[in-house]
Amino acid sequence: MSFSELVDIIKETAEVGVWRGTGNLDEEALENIEYFSDLVDDAEDADSAELAAALADTMEAWLRDAASDGTGRPGVVYAWYDDQAAQLRMSFISAGRDDLPFRASLLFVDRVQDVVDEFLAREYRDPSDRLKIFALEVAGAV
Repeated sequence: MSFSELVDIIKETAEVGVWRGTGNLDEEALENIEYFSDLVDDAEDADSAELAAALADTMEAWLRDAASDGTGRPGVVYAWYDDQAAQLRMSFISAGRDDLPFRASLLFVDRVQDVVDEFLAREYRDPSDRLKIFALEVAGAV
């Protein structure tokens, strides 16, 4: 996959929106997951800032979709780099970021760029290291 194809796919994902289940967070996480494959053709020419902007815009679109669904439930859109699959991933659950369905220890980062940089560098995470997650939350009704 080329860099421009990857950016286009990420941008198209903004149109998908989120699926709100009935409270099963594992089911929601799997239903909402998006996988973005590793670059094959022009990884060395990839613009990390452009890729991070596309991913951030898509996550914001999902956040707006979740906030406008009328349920009043909280939600979190999150992204990470899966080093074993060499994929950039994002998903959504109707909960807070402390409820993300990972068994690994998590490190929440303030910039989506940190996750994108790992993806482009094809870094492997030592199992003892925390998994970097970028997360955006929508508050529930009070």
